[in-house]
Amino acid sequence: MKRDTLLCSLSLSLKWAMILLLILTSCSRDRYFEIRPSGRYAIVTGDDADSLTLLAAAELEKYIKMITSLDLNTTGSRGTGIKTIIIGRKGITDTALLEETGRLSRDGFIISATGTSLLLAGNNGAADLNAVYTLLEEHAGCIWFTGTEELVPRAKKISIPYGKKSYEPAFSFRVAHFPDRDNSFFVNHNKMSTFNEWGLFVHTFQTLMPPSEYFGKHPEYFSLVNGRRIQDGQLCLSNPEVIRILTENLAGRMKEAPYKIYWSVSQNDCINYCECDGCRKMYEKYGNISGAYIEMANKLASHFPDKQISTLAYQFTRQAPVNIVPAPNVNVMFCSIECNRSMPLADDPRSAAFVKDLSDWSLLTKNIFMWDYVVQFRTYLCPFPNFHTIQPNIQLFHSHGIPMMFQQGSGRSWSDLAELKQYYISKLLWDPDLNGDSLINRFITAYYGGAAPYIREYYDLSHSSLKEVAVNNNLDIYGLPSYYFGSFLSRDLVTRYHDLMNKAEYAAAGDSVILSRVLRARMSVDFAWLDHALNAGDMALSFIKRTPAGKSISEEMMAALDRVLENSEKTGVWAVSEHQYSLEEYREHVQRLVSMGVKENKVKPEEFSSLTEMHQRYSVPGAASLADGIFGGRGFTQGWLGYEGEDMVIEVTPQSPVTTSRISMNFLCDHVSWIFLPTEVIIETSADGVMYNRVAGGKYVTTSFDQDITPVHMEYEFPEAEVLKIRITAKSMKKCPEWHRGAGMPSWIFVDEIVVE
Repeated sequence: MKRDTLLCSLSLSLKWAMILLLILTSCSRDRYFEIRPSGRYAIVTGDDADSLTLLAAAELEKYIKMITSLDLNTTGSRGTGIKTIIIGRKGITDTALLEETGRLSRDGFIISATGTSLLLAGNNGAADLNAVYTLLEEHAGCIWFTGTEELVPRAKKISIPYGKKSYEPAFSFRVAHFPDRDNSFFVNHNKMSTFNEWGLFVHTFQTLMPPSEYFGKHPEYFSLVNGRRIQDGQLCLSNPEVIRILTENLAGRMKEAPYKIYWSVSQNDCINYCECDGCRKMYEKYGNISGAYIEMANKLASHFPDKQISTLAYQFTRQAPVNIVPAPNVNVMFCSIECNRSMPLADDPRSAAFVKDLSDWSLLTKNIFMWDYVVQFRTYLCPFPNFHTIQPNIQLFHSHGIPMMFQQGSGRSWSDLAELKQYYISKLLWDPDLNGDSLINRFITAYYGGAAPYIREYYDLSHSSLKEVAVNNNLDIYGLPSYYFGSFLSRDLVTRYHDLMNKAEYAAAGDSVILSRVLRARMSVDFAWLDHALNAGDMALSFIKRTPAGKSISEEMMAALDRVLENSEKTGVWAVSEHQYSLEEYREHVQRLVSMGVKENKVKPEEFSSLTEMHQRYSVPGAASLADGIFGGRGFTQGWLGYEGEDMVIEVTPQSPVTTSRISMNFLCDHVSWIFLPTEVIIETSADGVMYNRVAGGKYVTTSFDQDITPVHMEYEFPEAEVLKIRITAKSMKKCPEWHRGAGMPSWIFVDEIVVE
């Protein structure tokens, strides 16, 4: 009897469990607004919907068809058995929802799902687009990788859970300055901002008061530096005529574009602030130089109350002033250009002063445009593993109430993992608290397909290698691969990266789309590998092979250089640096150095001496380095001898007479750093060790400013002769020329590697 009772109880329990399961299953299904081919739907935009709302409706219709093959009824009719998808406020009939959408920010929106309707709406058409793309991303798995590449999964249905969710961006202005910054497809789909409201943008003193127009007649309008007025500097902001002209010229610009809101009136991209008595008094009054620039901006802002006057807190104006507050319509562009990128700003003792300045400015105003730097300018084509700092830094800016974010990337040029970085930043600028690693993994997995494990391993290995030394090593936005040969770009690591990219390319061989993405990704790794071989002085990885028989060019490395050029043509990646130094120019540079490096120098390092004083900071390690076989690179800290305000006079004293007819050498040109080519080079030889004869040389004239950094090869031939001594003179201009921002200050000569043949 007990057994029958137990069976009966189990039977009843099972019956009720089945009923409960059916109820739960039914409830689960009913808790979602589902878009499926078997359903009947109508997209409703309401009367008088604007063009962007109509575009949002068309985009939703397009993607739903791509995902589910469903053709929607876009007539906007509501009817029995038809579920409605409402796009925009014009289609809302509920008063409370109308009021709620009206309170949203310009970019904010609501996604609300019930049993019979789905609402996607903000308070304008652009926000409606944001709602549509967010729905497709979160509930259909769409990814918009770049301005031309997307992932649209196929599915039987799209399910949106019942309920209402409001979306607001963490920052009102969101820009990632990478190749797709101005691409409307990428910008719209990833909810980024544009510069449509900007009339003038950054470093505009030279635009509003061009030296070519004003300096000749009125040098007093420009900076007084070291006792002289210079044209390649800033303006004299204590001069009331400067403020008057700025106001008039700005008004003229505004008249040409009255619909623009933001107008930058800001310092030029150099230092050279004015040192006149009037300006010094302003600096003292406001505690530092920035106060004078805020006073200038406030005066202009008072004339244009319906506009935003933007000015920089950058380099010498980065510190916040005292005794003055920016006007409500003065926008402060606060910049992180000096900061280290190996650690998050808040955790890095080296960035403590910057964090204090950030806090001080945020106490003065919330009208701040944060200009952060997330790329290596001097070498776009170099691994730059800073992803671990991007999210905490964005969170730091958000915690200080910064409303506007500009992440300075590589602009129109490609840089290391640029596709991933611009996507990653676009997501974090909307919501800084997303799971960053999940975002990265999602992108890499979807974008690189079968090659993804190798790309991810490269990403992880480069970042972990940097983190190990981050406390003692800077990651510099003006760095070069050579800066990191002792850390994350050591020979062992660049070889491992190179091997990983070989595996990634092999894994992608059957898919032309994935292969092209891998070829782009490997460009920075291949460049670092080549640059290590060129500049590290590493016998195991070098363009020059050394054997008992002598030196020769490595055919393997030259073939690798050619492959990088081939991949450049396939991928469109060609710019090495911010100033558009190209891979073709880099190859020519490599070929010159390698050709020079395989020559047997007839003189030894210890036979070189400098008759003029070289700067101790750049004496690596003295004149002997001129024949050590290691060439100076594309930065003056990389293997060069420096002379400040002095001629360079090198004497070579061979231990025994040598027969020579050719001498070659390299100089560096870097006008931004006050480094100029010699005005003249003189080659002299001595047959008796006492009397010298001039045998070769040349004069050189520098007449204009060049922002690029260029090693320049010079070669001199003369009648063959046996000599006991050689003297090489490179004459310096001594002081920077009048047209240069360092006018009147000592100029530099940098030299490296002198080969006597």
